Amino acid sequence: MRILWSVLLMVMMTFAARPAFADDLADEAELQFQLGADRYKAGDFRGALEHFLASNRLVPNRNVVFNIARAYENLHEMPNAHRYYTTALDQESNPAAKKKIAEALQRISSQVAVIKIETNPPNATVYIDRKDLGPRGESPRALGLAAGSYRIVVAKEGYEDASAGPLKVRAGTTTPVLLSLRAIVSSVRIQGEAGAVAHIDREDAALACTLPCTLQIPPGRHTIYAQKVGFQSLESAVDVVRDRPQTVSLHMIPVTGNLVVSADVRDALVSVDGKATGFTPVVLTAPVGVHRVQISQEGFRSFEQTVVVGKNQQTRVDAQLLQVEEVNAASRSTESVDDAPSSVSIISREEIRAMAYPTIAEAIRGVRGVYLSQDYAYENAGFRGFSRPGDYGNRVLVLIDGQPTNDDYVGSSYIGYDARVDIDDVERIEVIRGPGSVLYGTGAFFGVIHLVTRGRTAPTHVEAAASTADANITRGRATAQVRIGPEAGFWASVAAAHGVGNDYFFPEHANDAYGGNARSLDGFNAATTNGRVWYKDLTAQWFLTSRKKTLPDGGVGTAFGDPRDHFADTRGFLEVRYEPRVSAQLQSMSRAHINLYDFDSLLVNDYYAGNDGSLRGGVDTEAFRGIWGGLEQRFVYSPVRSVKITIGGELQRHFEAQQTGNDEARVLINRDDPYTTGAGYLIGDVTPEKHVKFSLGSRYDYNSTSEGAFDPRAAIIVKPADRWNVKVMAGRAFRAPSVYELFYSTDSQIPAPSLRPEHISSGEVEVSHRFNTTVTGTVAGYTNYVTDLVVLRGSGTPGDPNFYANSSSPILTIGGEAEVRREWRQGWMVAAQYSYQHSRYLNDGGTLRNVPNSPEHLAGFKGAVPIVGRSLVMMSRVSFDGPRWDRYDQVTDPPQLQTDPSVIWDLVFSGEAEKLGVRYSLGVYNITNWKAAVPISAEFVERTAQQNGRTVLATTSISF
Repeated sequence: MRILWSVLLMVMMTFAARPAFADDLADEAELQFQLGADRYKAGDFRGALEHFLASNRLVPNRNVVFNIARAYENLHEMPNAHRYYTTALDQESNPAAKKKIAEALQRISSQVAVIKIETNPPNATVYIDRKDLGPRGESPRALGLAAGSYRIVVAKEGYEDASAGPLKVRAGTTTPVLLSLRAIVSSVRIQGEAGAVAHIDREDAALACTLPCTLQIPPGRHTIYAQKVGFQSLESAVDVVRDRPQTVSLHMIPVTGNLVVSADVRDALVSVDGKATGFTPVVLTAPVGVHRVQISQEGFRSFEQTVVVGKNQQTRVDAQLLQVEEVNAASRSTESVDDAPSSVSIISREEIRAMAYPTIAEAIRGVRGVYLSQDYAYENAGFRGFSRPGDYGNRVLVLIDGQPTNDDYVGSSYIGYDARVDIDDVERIEVIRGPGSVLYGTGAFFGVIHLVTRGRTAPTHVEAAASTADANITRGRATAQVRIGPEAGFWASVAAAHGVGNDYFFPEHANDAYGGNARSLDGFNAATTNGRVWYKDLTAQWFLTSRKKTLPDGGVGTAFGDPRDHFADTRGFLEVRYEPRVSAQLQSMSRAHINLYDFDSLLVNDYYAGNDGSLRGGVDTEAFRGIWGGLEQRFVYSPVRSVKITIGGELQRHFEAQQTGNDEARVLINRDDPYTTGAGYLIGDVTPEKHVKFSLGSRYDYNSTSEGAFDPRAAIIVKPADRWNVKVMAGRAFRAPSVYELFYSTDSQIPAPSLRPEHISSGEVEVSHRFNTTVTGTVAGYTNYVTDLVVLRGSGTPGDPNFYANSSSPILTIGGEAEVRREWRQGWMVAAQYSYQHSRYLNDGGTLRNVPNSPEHLAGFKGAVPIVGRSLVMMSRVSFDGPRWDRYDQVTDPPQLQTDPSVIWDLVFSGEAEKLGVRYSLGVYNITNWKAAVPISAEFVERTAQQNGRTVLATTSISF
C-alpha cells in the first residue's frame, strides 16, 4: 500500500508541474517516465531508476529528479538519494513539495556522510577526488557520501583550482569545507591624461580606476574605455597574458575652444589652471570645461576669473588690473597703501627707470610734502615744512629693507652719493610722512624713506652698467643674481663713481686769493656694495658704501680754495633675519645686525692758536668711529582674520662712539662715549568689517645718554563708499640727542650741559578717491607740534662757545596737500601735487623771526608717454619750491632774508631692447638752468648754497 501511495504521489507531482511539449522529444521523455512509474509500481526500483534517468536526460524536470532520489532511497543507495534530493530541493519552489523533500533528506541523513562545500567566489564547479570523474554541481553545495575518505576539488573559469582533503567522513555527520580560489590575473599599468576614468570591457561598466593606475586583469583580450571631461572618449584593446605585466598608454585628444585674454596692461603674465601660458594680449587654445584664468604683473593686483570654455567656441577674458601700492615701512609688514596707518607715497620701479634717477634725493624730489637742500657737502630732505639748516637730515630715517642707515654720530640720513653710488638695486621707494617712532624709535621724527631692494623672483642673470650723471659724474656697476632653487638664491652688486664736480663763484670770497672762484674743488669718489643671500625663511643682507668729498666753499672755518679740504663717510651693516611662519596665526621675525660708521675730515684753517698764543695757518683733522650691534625679536599674531597684533623688542649696544680731533699744535678732542638703547613696542590692528580698520600702537625707548621716551600712535581707516578711503591719524615721535650734540667740543664749542629728547605730536586727515582703476585723487590736512627742539646756542668764540640746548619755543606747522595721480599703464603715467605748509614759532617772547628753510608752497608734476612701446618712453618732471627764509631767525641776528622760488624741469628719454637685454636713457635735469639757492647753516660764510644747474645724464646697461 505504501508503494502505491508513493507512485500516486510521483505521478501527481510529475503531471502537476510538467510542461507541455509538442515535439517528439517530449513524447519520448513522457514514455520513459511512464515506464519508470510502472516499474516503480511493480517494485522494480532498478528498472524504474533506469527509465527516470532516461526521462530526465531527455527533458530535465525537478519532479523527475525527486523520483530518481526516491528510487535510489528504495535501493538503499543513500549517497545518491541524498544528492538527488538536494538537487530537487534546489529546483523546487512549491512550499509543500519543498517540505516533503526536506523530510526525505532528514530521513536519510543518518545513513550518509554530508560534506557542505562553500567557495569564495561562489558558483565554482565541485568535483570529488578527480575532475575526470565528472562534476557534482556548483558551490555552495551539500554532498551526501558514503562514509570514507574524499578529496574535494573546485574549479572556476578565470581562477586557479583549489582542493581540500583527503577528508575522512562518517555517516550521520556534516563536514563543512570552505575553499578560496585565486584569480588568474596579470598587472596592467594604464597611463594617460591625469584624472581620466577607465572602464574595462564595457563603456557602461563600473568604474575601474582613475588614471594613472594599475589594474589586475584576467588573461585574454580586453577593451579599455577612458573618459574625461574636455577630452574625446577613447577605447583601446589589450591582450592580457598571464604572468606578463604590461603598460598601456592612452593618448586622449582634448576637445578645445579658444580663450581670448586681454588686459589694460600689456605683457601681463597669463596662467590657466596655474600653468603659465603667455602674455597679454593672447589667444589660447584650451580644453572645453571649467578653467581658472589668472593675470598677473609686477606692481599690480592679480586678476582671477573662472571661465567655461565650450567646444569650438570663443571665450573672452577682459581684465582691468589695479595698481598694487604696497608698503612695508608703515607697519613693519606688507600692506596696501590704502590700509597703511600713515600718509604714504610710492616711487615705483617704472618711474625710477624712466627718469634714470641717480640718487635717492633726485627720486624723492617733487614727492608730496618733501623738499631738498644741499650745502656742497651733504644733501638733506625736508618733510612738511621742516629741514633745519645744519641738521643733516637727522629727523628723517632712511631704511634699506627695514634696516636703518642713519649714522650714530649726528644721526644723519644719507640720500645723495654719500648714501649709495646709484639706486639700480632699488625696486621701489616708500616715502612715509609723519612720526614713525612707534615703529623705529629715534630719528623717525618727520618721516621715513624706505628703500626696497631686489626681490627673490628674478631669474639668474648678470648685469653691467655705465652712466654719467649730474656734475660731470661717471659711474659703473655690476650685478649678479642667482636662483639656486625655488627657495634659495643670492644677489650682489658693486658700483663705483667719480665726480669732477661743478665750478662755483662765491661773492663772499671775492677778496680771497682765488677771487671767489672755486674750480675743480667739488669732486668726489664713491663705491658701494650691496647684496642679499637667502634660504627659505633665513635671509642675510649686507651693505657698505664710502664717499670722499672735497669742499669747494671754504665752510666750517676752512681756508677758501684749498683742494685738501674734504669729508669722508663710510657706512656699512650686516644683518641676518629669520622669519618663519610658526603657525597659520603666528609669524616670527628674529634679526641680528652689526654696523659701522666712520667719518674723517681734513680742513685747512685760516688760522689756529699756537702754544705761544700767536695765530698760525694749519690743518685740522677730525674723525669719528662708531661700531654697534643689535638684536630684535618680533611676533605678529592673528587669532582671527580681523585682528593682527604685533609685539616686539630690540636692544642695541654702541660699543664704540669715539670722537677725535687735532690741529697741528694739540689734541682738540679725544673721547669715547659708548651707549645702550632698548625698546619694546605693541601694535594692534582690528578690522571689525571690511570697511573699517582701527590701528593702535605704542613704544617705549630707553637711551642711556638721555631720557626715555613713550610714543603712541592711533589711526582709523574708513571706506565710507565704493572707491573712497578716509584716514584719521594721530601720533607722537621723538629724537634722542646725538653723540655729536651731547659731547662734541673744540675751542669754539663745549659739550651740552643737559639735553632732553625732541618731541613731535601730529594729527592728520587724508581722503582719497579712486576715480577708476588708474586715477586716484588725494587731499590731506595735518598739523605738527614740535617741542624741546635741539638748537645751537652761543657765538662760537672762546668767551662765548657754542653748545646745544633745548629750545623753549615750540614750532607749529599747519599744512594741506592735494594730489591727482594716474598710475603706470602701458608706459603712460601722470601725477600732479600741491603742498601748503606753514611753520611758525610759538611762545618765543618776540625773540624769533621765521622758521628757516621752510617753504610754504611746493608743487610738482610728472608725466610719462610711450613713444615706441617699451623701446622709447619719454618722461618729464617739473618741481616748484616756494621761497625759504635763511638761518637768521633770531631778532639779534642780521636781517633774515628769503630765497627766490625755483622751478626745475627735467626731461628723460629711456627704453629697452628686451631681446638683447639692453636698457638705456638719455636726459637733461634742470633744462632751464634755474639758479636755485637754499639756506645753509652758520658753519658757512654764505647764507645760501647754489643747487645744481643744467646737467646731462646718460645710462646704459646690459643683462645676460
